[in-house]
Amino acid sequence: MRILSKILGQVLPRYRTLAAWAAEYDKLLEAMPIKPKTLGAHRYEVRRLLELLGADTRIGSVRPSHIARIIKTVHATSPMTARRTLIEARAFFDAAMIEGWIDANPAAHIRQLPAPVARKRLSFEEWQAAYECTLTLRARWPQRMMLLALVTGQRRADLQKMRFADIWDGRLHVVQQKTGAMIALPLSLRLDLIDLSICDVVSDCLHYAQPGPTLLRKPDGMPLSVASLSTNFRDAYRDAHGEWLGDGDPPSLHETRSLAERLYRKQGIDTMTLLGHKRQAMTDKYNDDRGLSSGQWKVLELPPVAESSHGEQNITHR
Repeated sequence: MRILSKILGQVLPRYRTLAAWAAEYDKLLEAMPIKPKTLGAHRYEVRRLLELLGADTRIGSVRPSHIARIIKTVHATSPMTARRTLIEARAFFDAAMIEGWIDANPAAHIRQLPAPVARKRLSFEEWQAAYECTLTLRARWPQRMMLLALVTGQRRADLQKMRFADIWDGRLHVVQQKTGAMIALPLSLRLDLIDLSICDVVSDCLHYAQPGPTLLRKPDGMPLSVASLSTNFRDAYRDAHGEWLGDGDPPSLHETRSLAERLYRKQGIDTMTLLGHKRQAMTDKYNDDRGLSSGQWKVLELPPVAESSHGEQNITHR
């Protein structure tokens, strides 16, 4: 059978193996304008697909039932891994269909299985308590990191590389490492709840350590690692709230990004541009507080109106 498939595969691609298509798919990935880390993630998922489906399996013999079965198997132990695997399977077989190896994508109509939210959102009160813990540290950059993360809403990798040279024309310019999005944030942007602007926080980054190119830096002026930002936030959160005993994972530094979005949206700020998203739907995911406001009254605010000569209406119960 393998000999027959090999002979037919020379003429009909659907008789070729998944391993053969994976080699072609890898060439397509390499030609894409993606970063090495993203390329590595794609390759890792492709290897998982080959392990689950069988590298020697004929690509034309893969059915939706096969995809559904492996996704269900992976989901049983790791829902988030199953989600990534299905996303890659769709792209993997989609490309094969476009290149003429198969006539239909067997993963196209497989639904994602529900994945529990692994990480709790960060409330302002939790952020504030963790921030106050950083004020007692000998190192002076963690408190600047906390403020910079909240007033800019940027990811940790972008916080880590922010430089004074990125500031011109009254704006802090950020080229997001993850997406390449280019964002110019006004230094006058102010977060009302803490009554600080980006300019206030940036100015506070000038003299707390030896001069250096980055806003966040070690006492000797050298840049910090991305991991150190996460570690110091985690330690500050633990110092403020004790060991985590809840479900899933405790809020990470990245959750400050969601908190910033929620606070700025209340001020009427364009948070989709602030976060560097291409679609409002993605920004709306950050706006979801995952139950933090459950049980709280949602107050309907009325727009300001001109004073009326009639005064306020009195309501009495009869």
